[in-house]
Amino acid sequence: MLRLLLLLLLFGSAPAPEARAQTAAGKPNALAATDTARVRKRLEEARLLLARSNDSAAVLCRELLRASYRLRYPFGMAQSNLLLGMVLRNQSEFDSAFFYGRRAEALFERQGRLDGLSSVYTLYAQTYKRMGDAQGVALLSRKGLKQANLALAMAERGPYPAPMVSALLSQGIIYRDLKLPDSARQCYQRAIRIEETQPCVPSSLGVAYANYGQLQMDFYHNIPGAIRLLRKALALHHRHHNRNGLEHAYRNLSWAYRRQGDHARAVATADSCLVLGRAIGDPHRLSNSLEASYFAHRDARRYPQAIALMEEWRNLENELGRVEKTQAVARIEAAYRLEKQQARIARLDQDNARQQTQLWGLAAGLALLAGLLGLSFWQYRVIRRANACLQATNQTISENNARIQDQASRLTLLMRELHHRVKNNLAIVSSLLNLQSSRLTDAAAARAVREGQQRVEAMGLIHQRLYQTADVTTVDMTSYITNLVEGLLAAYGYDDSRFDLVLELDLPTHEVDQAVPLGLIINELVTNALKYAYQNVARPILRIRLVAAPGSDAGGLLLEVEDNGPGIDPAQWQAPDTSFGKQLILALSEQMGGTVTMRNQAGAFFQLLVPGSTPEYQARAAAVQ
Repeated sequence: MLRLLLLLLLFGSAPAPEARAQTAAGKPNALAATDTARVRKRLEEARLLLARSNDSAAVLCRELLRASYRLRYPFGMAQSNLLLGMVLRNQSEFDSAFFYGRRAEALFERQGRLDGLSSVYTLYAQTYKRMGDAQGVALLSRKGLKQANLALAMAERGPYPAPMVSALLSQGIIYRDLKLPDSARQCYQRAIRIEETQPCVPSSLGVAYANYGQLQMDFYHNIPGAIRLLRKALALHHRHHNRNGLEHAYRNLSWAYRRQGDHARAVATADSCLVLGRAIGDPHRLSNSLEASYFAHRDARRYPQAIALMEEWRNLENELGRVEKTQAVARIEAAYRLEKQQARIARLDQDNARQQTQLWGLAAGLALLAGLLGLSFWQYRVIRRANACLQATNQTISENNARIQDQASRLTLLMRELHHRVKNNLAIVSSLLNLQSSRLTDAAAARAVREGQQRVEAMGLIHQRLYQTADVTTVDMTSYITNLVEGLLAAYGYDDSRFDLVLELDLPTHEVDQAVPLGLIINELVTNALKYAYQNVARPILRIRLVAAPGSDAGGLLLEVEDNGPGIDPAQWQAPDTSFGKQLILALSEQMGGTVTMRNQAGAFFQLLVPGSTPEYQARAAAVQ
């Protein structure tokens, strides 16, 4: 509330930006059509950015707010206030979200924009819903439901399909929170019908599928149906680069797999959800991601990771709205410590009185003991010198051990921090490539940039695995390859109910210097199969086999990737001026000291053999380095 009062004083005591622009020149400035068109275009970019990065959206919305007031552009002022309110709602700054929402409401009302008013009421509904979640107050959820009803009524007067879908989805999640699943189901079904008949921009169909899947799982216990809906949502979110939607879909997929007992997939999808939750900049979503990851790792008996996730989850929950509870616990703990201190003082007083009585009796015995002490003095000096020597030796050994342990801990921490920073940098590169691909008009160039983004994400998964585990030198290949391949299937729109994926992974961990090029090779081969092999195949099959190389002492591996497509022309494969993907596969294979072969057997069959610790392998590795 204090933040809201300060904002009201700030904006109430100074003239509005549009008024300042008018008084400065004495008359209104003429609007430049090109400037307002640019603001409108960037408003659409900000709306799309809300689904990917909350922090980036906040920066853009504040820039557009200043530009709209400078141009005295009414629609830009209203829309930028609305979008900034959505950003602040995602950051759990609810009072500021209401402040900017009311400014947008007044501006839309002056313009007679019913679609804008509907979006403002949806903002109010979602803010009340989050406040109800944070404080556990059902009354706030019911207030949110009233705002969602107003939003739907405004949108139906147009009718405006996109605001109608947003209002219906808000109604559905609030009905779900109020334990009214049938009402929620009707809202989701109606939203899906509107989206399928009148596609909206930006599309909310993936959100509707994901919410409906969560309802099927939580209330109707239809786990297979929920997984189908969530996978449909994943495909749409990948297509539209909606990171908020991907986080929500992966999180609910993790819950569904956990209920099915498929702990490997539950952990993999929870890890994907947590990576997105950390990147989005929405503390509410991050809290939900941490919760799902904790339960997935706990049920998979990965207790160290589960304990770390639980601690981070609890700390975030305390930061999000448990301040009063924390203060109450602190007061109770202080009173408890004071009571213990007073009891201790009373006990000490009693002990002192008892000891004073005993001292008088001991005084007589001290005279008798004096003679014995004189005789024992010489022996005491000898023992003391020996103990001093031993203590000095023990202290030296302890200091050396502590120094060695401290150095080992520092090295491990530095390695984790290094992998964490590398992962974050690769995530930034991936985001930049994603933004660049969305701006390219050349389809071939955009496809090339997206393929480069997939290669960067494949490397980022390696470093993510490394800083999340105790061992910073080896990678869990089973989890890594499963997550990588399922991400590619979802990105290219393949549903596992109509796709046979066979993973034969008998190489649980591997050194990081080979895991990175191996992941890139698998990424290239799987991407090539998904793009070219299954156009005319009724039931696609993809088999990936990764085992230790036969006859190798250590470090050797055998990778096989096979599809049931039409195969590859051997002459094209042998051609020197072939695609960048083939050149990358051959270069990485040579770097690993292995050999790659290709042949056709009911489809394309690729095999990579790395012999391991043999003299030939060591000589080849030394030459590459």
